[in-house]
Order: sequence, then structure tokens, then C-alpha cells
Amino acid sequence: MTGEPRKRICVIFGGRSAEHEVSLDSGRSVMEALDKGRYEVVPLLVSREGRWLLLPSPKAAGEEGREVILSPAPGRPALLLAEGGGEAARVDAFIPMIHGTFGEDGTLQGLLELADIPFVGSGCTASAVSMDKGITKAVLRAAGLPVLPTLTVTKGRWEADRRGVLSEVESRFTFPVFVKPASLGSSVGVHRVESGGRAEKAIADAMGYDVKVLVEEDAQGHEVECSILEGPAAGEILASPLAEIRPKTGWYDYRAKYTPGLTEILIPAPLDESVAERIRAHARTAFLALGCSGLARVDGFFRERTGETYINEVNTLPGFTPLSGYPKMIQAAGIPYAAMLDRLIACAFSRAEQSRARSFRRLG
Repeated sequence: MTGEPRKRICVIFGGRSAEHEVSLDSGRSVMEALDKGRYEVVPLLVSREGRWLLLPSPKAAGEEGREVILSPAPGRPALLLAEGGGEAARVDAFIPMIHGTFGEDGTLQGLLELADIPFVGSGCTASAVSMDKGITKAVLRAAGLPVLPTLTVTKGRWEADRRGVLSEVESRFTFPVFVKPASLGSSVGVHRVESGGRAEKAIADAMGYDVKVLVEEDAQGHEVECSILEGPAAGEILASPLAEIRPKTGWYDYRAKYTPGLTEILIPAPLDESVAERIRAHARTAFLALGCSGLARVDGFFRERTGETYINEVNTLPGFTPLSGYPKMIQAAGIPYAAMLDRLIACAFSRAEQSRARSFRRLG
């Protein structure tokens, strides 16, 4: 890109979900790693209240930002307009780094698609489907992938028949089980339930984060992850070396994920290569079955005593913090962090060009 003008890349981070703090770390890690010779970074913080704040620098606090709105300009760089009028910034592409609700669930992606703006990661449909763990598992099963037994409980059913739900949990599962909100990440609202007597409290708490909750069999095996990175060329999909997650105490909860020293991450995972390749193949299939783009982290399990492998969930916007597994696995595949971002941005522009090539001619 020597001699070419720098692309203006807007990193949008923060957000309204319970994963706000994780998103701050992810966004700032990305902004620090972007090649300043190729890109001009535009930091856009979404406050907990949902205000879009254009920051003067990546390390600035929200109080220093100017509130902006997105003004679509199909086929041209997007405009971020300052509150009260006046142009604040032109943007060539977005890197969404908002984890969880209103960022990873297709809402932001739908807005950017509607505005005809290139952006990193999966589109509206794949983001929405992958965010809902219950729907994800249905798609994965339909694609022939192995998933753990799961019960989906809606808020309406829980409020109408709490006793019936608890009875079904006890009849269908052998404890321990995991209870988790259907559409949240970073283990927020997730409980490992050791006995039936504790299920009610766990489900009630998880319902505080979502209108749908999953009860899932404990895999009781190796917890593994695989990073998927798409290339700008059609059909170019990299499945990374696996990571094995080993919390030093308990299970891989929010604290274990984001507190240095509490979890050991082994890359590559110390598994037989035939097992690792089977999981990588399943990860590629999951990525394609859900219609993902750009990147994803596919989580799974390996039960050594039976030789079984399972796909657990697909994260279309995994963490990019210094402790996150996604960039570490990509680096283990031989692609440095900055080069990974280059590839993702190239994919974003390639996908936008393909979308604009579609025909929207009026019929009749």
C-alpha cells in the first residue's frame, strides 16, 4: 500500500451489554495493533447508556468524546456527524469490538449493512443466529455436528411452570449441569450446578440476563477452542492450532477468563493429531453452516474416556484482549496480530464489493 492514502478504520467498542469492560480491552488492543502506516484509527466508544462518543485518541475516556450519529452514504465513506451538526469524521470501514447484546448479536451488523459500510466479521444473519446458543445448536445438529444434550427454557415457560421445568431438568440430566443465558458471552450469568436443589436459583439468575436460558450436560472432558480466520480469496478458511483451556481452580468462569494467572492456555492443545484435526474440521463446518464471515472462535470438548468430540458454541466476535485465546491461536498458525487485522480488513472490503455487485433491479 506504499503511496496509497491510509484507510480510516473506525473501531467501535464498549456497548450496553454486561461485557462492556471486556469490549473496552478488546477495542484498545485492536487499536494499538493496527498498522499506523496503513490505517488511521477512529476510536468510537459506545457508552453503557448507548451514546456514540468519538474519542480524540484510543486511550481517551468517554468524558472526552463528542457524541456522534452515523450518516449513511452508500458506496462512499461513512460519515460520523457531531451532535448539533458538523462533520466529525469520514470512515472507510468499521471493526466492531462490542461483545454481547447490541454489538455481537446482529443489531450493529444490520445497521452497517443497511448503511452499506464495510465491516469486519459476520453479517446480520450469522451474527444473530450464532449469538443464540439454542438456535446455534439446532443449526449445528442439522449440519451433522455432534453437540451436547441441551434443554432450552424460555422466560414465559419458566414463569408459568417453574416446577415442571425443574422436574424435566432432573429427569433429563445427570448432575452437574451448566445453566447459561442463551445470548451472552464471557461466562456472564453462567452457573455450574452440582445438584437439583441448586438449579432453581441458577436458572432464575440466568433469566436476569436473557429471556431464554440453556441447561446443558457437563462435558467432563478437555475444553478446547479453534480460531477460524477467513482469507479475502473465496473459500480461503484457516482453522488454527487448537487451544486447551485449563482453569487452575474450578471452571472457566468470567474471573478465570480475565484475571491473569488463573487459567493455563495450552497452544497447541496436547491432543492426538487425529483428534485435533477432527475438531478443526468440525470448526470449519460450523463456520460455514452458520454463514459466518471473517472470523470466529469455535469452542468444543473432547472426552478422552470415550473418544467423543463436541462442538459447544460459535463466537462470531471473540475477545481480542491480551489474555484472549483467539489472537493467540492465530499467532500460533504463523500470522502475527497486525497481519491478522490486515486480513480481516481485506475480507471486509471484499465482502462489501460482493454485496454491492448484487442486483437490486426493480421487477415489473
